[in-house]
Amino acid sequence: MAEPLLSVRNLHKHYPIKKNLFQRPDILKANNDVSFDVFEGEILSIVGESGCGKSTIAKMILKIEEQTGGIINYKGKDIATLSRKALREYRKDIQIIFQDPYSSLNPRWKVGSIIGEPLLLNTDLSRKQIEKKVRDLMDKVGLLPEFYERYPHQFSGGQRQRIGVARALALQPKLIVCDEPVSALDVSIQSQVLNLLIDLQSEFNFTYIFISHDIGVVEHISDRVLVMYLGRAVETASVEQLMDDTYHPYTRALLAAVPEIDPERKKERILLQGELPSAVKPPSGCLFRTRCLYAKEECKGVSMEMKPVNGNQKHLCACPFAAEFK
Repeated sequence: MAEPLLSVRNLHKHYPIKKNLFQRPDILKANNDVSFDVFEGEILSIVGESGCGKSTIAKMILKIEEQTGGIINYKGKDIATLSRKALREYRKDIQIIFQDPYSSLNPRWKVGSIIGEPLLLNTDLSRKQIEKKVRDLMDKVGLLPEFYERYPHQFSGGQRQRIGVARALALQPKLIVCDEPVSALDVSIQSQVLNLLIDLQSEFNFTYIFISHDIGVVEHISDRVLVMYLGRAVETASVEQLMDDTYHPYTRALLAAVPEIDPERKKERILLQGELPSAVKPPSGCLFRTRCLYAKEECKGVSMEMKPVNGNQKHLCACPFAAEFK
């Protein structure tokens, strides 16, 4: 098997929460012992409820946040040890498409300047060369040439997200982090943006980390899926394995929440119990046990270690009793 482009091992991100000057701060565990690999040319989706730590992982990969513990290796090198020059090169290789196409674009800049800024800061291209490159990028993402001189407020949400996609492509990155890029868009526009991302990935062999809370969207775009719950990974597999042979009760609940188009097809309805626990004071043992329909007394003391399902090293699950629920 080829070496992964990006390898994450035992990643932690903890935030101290101070009550006052005289008490010890509580610790919010946004991510706790998360491990996964991303291989060149694939689309890895990270899915889970709001607050499960998906976007925090993205921030640590992008070096917006520093990890509390664990290692992030890019092409075999720990990004925490990169020199300033190497870090600058790393940032060129890793780009992001933001969730909100409205606040992520500078309202005072024209489209040409927004897309061309990465080229202006990171290359020696002339102004004319940058303009040509920007216009080529606009054509690739389906933006008309006359949009070059317009401002963001003159566009719809879908068009703004295309501007964000073009900006992310400007430096020809190796890895693009898509942080819920369609969640703020109308349903009719979501498919257009998703298809655009798929077409670009097929043409340029980009590698994506696609973050979403919608497992239905994830099914459409992914090669592999990592399911997160309360800062921990609970299941990972190829998208086909995950949809056809789901093991973890939380993943099954996510899939059950996806609307069924075929009225003749009956789907198991799974209602989660209670509320999402606090990441400051999470439950002991299995974090999902307080909402799980199949929880046992033993779940209070189990480890949430990801282990192969039925000997399949490519399908890992954090529930030791998952096979009993099938």
